[in-house]
Amino acid sequence: MKKKEQNQAQEQSERAEPDASMQDKSGSEEVDPLSPSSTEPEAQANEETPQLERIESLETALQESEDRLLRLQAEFLNFKRRVEKEKAELHSFGCENLAKDLLPVLDNFERALESVQETDPQIYKGIEMIHHQMIEALKKHDIKEIEALGQPFDMHEHHAVMTEETTEEEQKNNVALVMQKGYRMKSRVLRPSMVKVYQ
Repeated sequence: MKKKEQNQAQEQSERAEPDASMQDKSGSEEVDPLSPSSTEPEAQANEETPQLERIESLETALQESEDRLLRLQAEFLNFKRRVEKEKAELHSFGCENLAKDLLPVLDNFERALESVQETDPQIYKGIEMIHHQMIEALKKHDIKEIEALGQPFDMHEHHAVMTEETTEEEQKNNVALVMQKGYRMKSRVLRPSMVKVYQ
């Protein structure tokens, strides 16, 4: 019986020895310098590189968007100025074509006025009043006759169809005769005066 107990005690001691050896091994375990924990800074640097590239890419895209926005703003301002200018011109010169069509009618009206001046004073007086009303109506729209007779010849306002010789130096290059009246609307010439010029 004692022998049996001794055998059991020996078996228990043998089983306990490996556990103690294992504990010693685990307690005295050394850290491997090549283990993953030692390479953490390098891994972080590798992770930061794509982030920096992405930030640079986003900054470039943002700059391109800002440039596009500035160009669009400039184009819009130019378009706005152009529309405002066209609107102002339309308001100022909207009746230009109508005025041009009325000028030949006014020419014929004045010829008729001249033809009855000596023959029938009563008719002449009535036509003259109508003529005056027409001239005043044109003036309301800033349409006025171009002064030409005796003025220096201006190629922008006068159309020379004839010349006349003169010995007077002060008359040279001046308008000698107006053959057809010219008209201006504000700063724009509707029709140049047809004139004869001294040479």
